[in-house]
Amino acid sequence: MKKEREQWLDVAKMIGILLVVYGHSSEGGPQSITFIYWFHMPLFFMISGYLFKPVNSFSELKFYIKKLAFRLLVPYCTYLLLFSMYKLILQAQEGPIYLSTIINEGVSLLIGGRFITGIHGVFWYVTCLFITQILFAITCLMFKKNLTRLLVVISCYLIAHFETINLVPLIGKSTFNNIFIPWNIDVAFLAIFFLGFGYFAKRFISSIPNYIGILSIFCSIIFMSLYHLNKLDYHLSLKYLRYDHLYLDAIIPITMSIALLYLCQIMAKVNIIKPCTICGKESLTIMYIHLFANAVFSQFFDYGPLFFTIIGIVVPLLLKRFIIENQPTIKPLFIGLNVKRKRQFKVRTA
Repeated sequence: MKKEREQWLDVAKMIGILLVVYGHSSEGGPQSITFIYWFHMPLFFMISGYLFKPVNSFSELKFYIKKLAFRLLVPYCTYLLLFSMYKLILQAQEGPIYLSTIINEGVSLLIGGRFITGIHGVFWYVTCLFITQILFAITCLMFKKNLTRLLVVISCYLIAHFETINLVPLIGKSTFNNIFIPWNIDVAFLAIFFLGFGYFAKRFISSIPNYIGILSIFCSIIFMSLYHLNKLDYHLSLKYLRYDHLYLDAIIPITMSIALLYLCQIMAKVNIIKPCTICGKESLTIMYIHLFANAVFSQFFDYGPLFFTIIGIVVPLLLKRFIIENQPTIKPLFIGLNVKRKRQFKVRTA
């Protein structure tokens, strides 16, 4: 029997992707964008952890990695190539393109992570999620007790902060790209903490008690008020290794994520919000296309963060509905390939 889809998760992903798009509008306001960055990416990793199911053998792990690669990396490569071609066409219109430029661009795309920006700016999340889920799957396979798994996750959190607190200052915070690690693999050591929280606290997250939800909202308001009053100097950016507060990097993202998830569980009960959850179901498509869509429209129109957000949501949904969905031959390239495990038949002997 197929398990009923949890509506509040789609609401959470809907709000999360709206915050992602709005957070990329350069005129959104320094404080509002700062608050968004405090928790919006940890939220998505927590949701992934909430949905995570451990593998029980190395054969299952092998299939899990294959399935994950086809689901995440196929659309990653598709969008990466398409947007790169678009970028090259624009450069060709402005003047000659030199081989060195193409090589440098190609190397940056292969390294990925924080090394690619612009219309590729959000692609770091996909490779980081891919690595994070594999790391957590290996952890769950190697260690069967949740306490041991939790200790591994906490150790990864400490390793992540060793890099940002001890290593990054040695080379200068403005030159983090000198840390030559592809696909933001180092960020996975922090991301696995949030993914692990979503997994270990699944029972709690599935139905957040009222007093915890209200307390989380209250604490979130206090954090934002302290920042507004210049009493709290806190910033978070997973992509750019901006997490150098050992305690607040856990407390603030988790508190604000719980507050949002609690509100989503309340909103999911309202019928009027249910049609809007399509944004949550198509969050990856929106994530891939929203910067590209605005890069195209901004060449013809000047607009602020509101229209940036509208274009970043509506255009990807329209492209998915009327182009991608209607082309079955190319559809898997944009949404990922489904991989089915081969059944093993045992030969019965007399």
